[in-house]
Amino acid sequence: MNFKGALLAILFAVGAAAPALADTYNGTVFTSSPVSVTAGQEFLIAIPGNPTTGYSWTGKSSNGVVTVWGSAYQGPAATAKPLMGAGGQQIFICKANKPGTAQITFSYSRPWQKGVKPARTMTFAVAVK
Repeated sequence: MNFKGALLAILFAVGAAAPALADTYNGTVFTSSPVSVTAGQEFLIAIPGNPTTGYSWTGKSSNGVVTVWGSAYQGPAATAKPLMGAGGQQIFICKANKPGTAQITFSYSRPWQKGVKPARTMTFAVAVK
């Protein structure tokens, strides 16, 4: 599956409340650092989040070794007890462009609050072979 096809599959899965994204995606899903991938590989990074609080994650790569294409939110698993306001995870769609190393920094903030430090930050070290 090519990158555009994977992105469409992910967005469809989120919109249709389908099974977990990790179950519908044929690539690798990372939930912690470090990340080790090969050049040309598409991969996902999943971070717990809860947009009902107004917070969302944004991701930025330190250089052109890795591209962060965007993200999609996945709510709690369909098998979980339904709780109003329960969090899920934000899934970032990434691509390893060329060999090297990069840092992807994720910031958890309310997008409309300008000049306010993020409530949380996470950094993933990425090694591309």
